[in-house]
Amino acid sequence: MSSADHATTAAAPAVRRVGAAPRLAGACFGALGLAALAAVLPLWLFCSEPEPRRTAILVALGCALAGVGGIAVFQRAAGGRQPYAAVAVAEFSGAAEAGGPGAAEPEGPPRVLPSRRGMQGRSLAWSLGVCTALVTLLALVMGAPQRPELMQRIADAGAEFAHVRVEKVSDVQFHDPSKGRDYYTSTAVVRLAPKAGGRPATATVHPVTPDRPRPGSRVSVLYAPAHPGLGALAGDERSLGAALEGSTMGTGRVLIVGLAWAAGLVLSVFGLSLRHGFRSFSRLGGTDMAVRGTCLGPGFWQRDSQKQMCLKIVTASSRTAHFLASVGEEHVPDSLTGQQLWLCWAARSGADGGRSSAGDTPAALVSDDGWVMHGTLKADDAQMMAAEGVSVEKAAAGNGEPRALRLWDPHSAWPLYVAPSVLVLAAVLIGCAALLTFDITGVWRWVTGIAGAVAGLALALLVTAAPHASNFRAARSAGGTNPA
Repeated sequence: MSSADHATTAAAPAVRRVGAAPRLAGACFGALGLAALAAVLPLWLFCSEPEPRRTAILVALGCALAGVGGIAVFQRAAGGRQPYAAVAVAEFSGAAEAGGPGAAEPEGPPRVLPSRRGMQGRSLAWSLGVCTALVTLLALVMGAPQRPELMQRIADAGAEFAHVRVEKVSDVQFHDPSKGRDYYTSTAVVRLAPKAGGRPATATVHPVTPDRPRPGSRVSVLYAPAHPGLGALAGDERSLGAALEGSTMGTGRVLIVGLAWAAGLVLSVFGLSLRHGFRSFSRLGGTDMAVRGTCLGPGFWQRDSQKQMCLKIVTASSRTAHFLASVGEEHVPDSLTGQQLWLCWAARSGADGGRSSAGDTPAALVSDDGWVMHGTLKADDAQMMAAEGVSVEKAAAGNGEPRALRLWDPHSAWPLYVAPSVLVLAAVLIGCAALLTFDITGVWRWVTGIAGAVAGLALALLVTAAPHASNFRAARSAGGTNPA
């Protein structure tokens, strides 16, 4: 968005805060997509019947695709896509309903704030969704959607494992891996014993044995005693049991996938702790502090090579705090500059909570107009402000009836500003996952999986960066690298 566009957006007084419908739609579509994604991985790993498994997965992916289509329909019904900056600016509107710009200054900060649990849950759900989608694609690529054709025919005829006699051996090769035990591969002709009254048959198999195979030795095979003419597969219950039971992959690969998802879960929780912390910061107590200040507008907090977006708050004693939040010049109205408001923060978290001076502590801005913005303060800023701040418990002691407050949370209305390219990438990701449930083999299976992974990563990048694209450009032009 250009500077002219920003001026138009910021100066427009008629912009109204979005209602509950986009937020409800966002919660419903997000829950539908996450539930559909979460269902695919366990179905793929633990459902043993190929056809019912494929059908269930396709139904789940169809629900996810319906959610993508629902977002597009909702966005069109709402009048088309809106810029994120317009939605963010509208979150500051409604001052007339809250008492108007001439409302009396509150006696003190509120004791109860709108909870940020929704913001925390949405951040965690988004991280988990990206992690689950990528791990699911990995599992789909690594697994086999159905039994091999010969194994399927043998299984339908009543498969059994047996140790059978080797009649002839050819193409014997010795393998000496750098790790593990030596082994031999070969092509062997084995004799298969039929059920009582049947005719014996021979089959060609390709066993892997620890000892050199010779005529007369025995190898383990899978075959159908009722129909030995179907042929046989070399292997025992350890190597072929999972595939015979209908599993898409063996225990070792299932463990790899499980560990990858667990690692993603840990990273998601760690990212939540860095971005929002775990406290809801909705009920302020005796260890929380507040200070009255004036908003100087958006800017950047910078230390060394780090650069983060913030709102600058200056107090009566000319101390300046950097309230870290994902807001830039395009996301706030011009009228915000010069407004009086309360800055509240968790003093114990920054002062004696064991964090370094570069750590973050939960904080919130409370305006006289009734909006509340959650963010963080750097611990050294919080310690500096403590000299002027007062305990929320004492400052709010003389307050009358609690006033209505509303949360500044434009991300909850994401169906209004999500780009069409994001919906297209989501459809590509879902399509690639659906294709992998079919018997695509060889390099094409990996090509399909890689295409889905690229679509998923591009989708995550667009959703994360798009609301602040102009601020990334501004930060780069100012020499910064991390306007988080």
